[in-house]
Amino acid sequence: MITITETGPGQPDFHLFTELPGRIYPPDSIRLKMPETIPTDFLKVCFVVKDGESVVARASIYDNPLMQYAGRHAFSVGNYECADHDDYASTLWLHIVSKVKSWGGTCLIGPMNGSTWEGYRFLADHANPLFFTEPHHHLYYNRQFKAAGLEPIAHYYSNIDRGMELDNPEILVREKELKALGVTIRPINLSDFEAEVNRVYDFNLLAFKTNFLYTPISREAFLKKYLQAKAYINADLTLLAEDEAGNLVGYFFCIHDFYNSQTKTLIVKTLARHPAPEWRGLGHVIGNLIYHKAVELGYTSAIHSFIYEQGTSTKLSTHFSGTHYRNYVLYGKHLA
Repeated sequence: MITITETGPGQPDFHLFTELPGRIYPPDSIRLKMPETIPTDFLKVCFVVKDGESVVARASIYDNPLMQYAGRHAFSVGNYECADHDDYASTLWLHIVSKVKSWGGTCLIGPMNGSTWEGYRFLADHANPLFFTEPHHHLYYNRQFKAAGLEPIAHYYSNIDRGMELDNPEILVREKELKALGVTIRPINLSDFEAEVNRVYDFNLLAFKTNFLYTPISREAFLKKYLQAKAYINADLTLLAEDEAGNLVGYFFCIHDFYNSQTKTLIVKTLARHPAPEWRGLGHVIGNLIYHKAVELGYTSAIHSFIYEQGTSTKLSTHFSGTHYRNYVLYGKHLA
């Protein structure tokens, strides 16, 4: 008999929710080596699905008040895990849809743990080795979402650049032009890291405001996220660009691929520039400087990660000779 119960952080049975991955992945799976956080911002409820006494599926519903899709407020489904059994998935999805409708919801997106600052998107393939910061899950989750009536609403991809070519003449010309405007580009200051992250938080509100499904998170949540990442940051590979007055106008956040023990690979995790036209080409200039340092440090490839198919980073990754590495999908559904 299949049953569904509600739980959440702090509840005595919440361990049933957090322990499920250990039941449905092999003991040596990289999924079980990944630390998991269940974001509490916007978390509405967590569901646990049982077949008899065995936990077989789970999901959470998040209600981010600023999340909009196609002109409608959207609830998001996250922390999804499920055994490869159609009845488990369909029972869970019927319950999710019923619950969201009871709250007046008319739209669902997923997988997304509340916002694009947290885990979201499914891998579309396992063709290449997983890189650090990528999610890992069973590919049949895509099938389960589709069977529940969700359709792709966004496609993303990662590219890999194995050429690491430096000093494109157009980029060098643009670098001189930006320097003439008073632009300086420097490594992030790890000794004053909290102040630096605060500046990045303020800048993101401007740089990302038109991004697909972007919503801000609290300053506290952002600081916590980046303070946890500090130990992984090489300051020479995370660069900030400032204008003549010292205002932040762009940055690249890069990180080492700790999963790859065969070759030295850099992951371009986040990049942003001020949307004003006078800063056109700044991303290419910062990227070229990072490539110089990466090659000096022995890197032989760079992954440009999680590029939105219709976003501005597409041109940037192609310019740095990126070739396809992996696809990702985000799903959505309008509720009748």
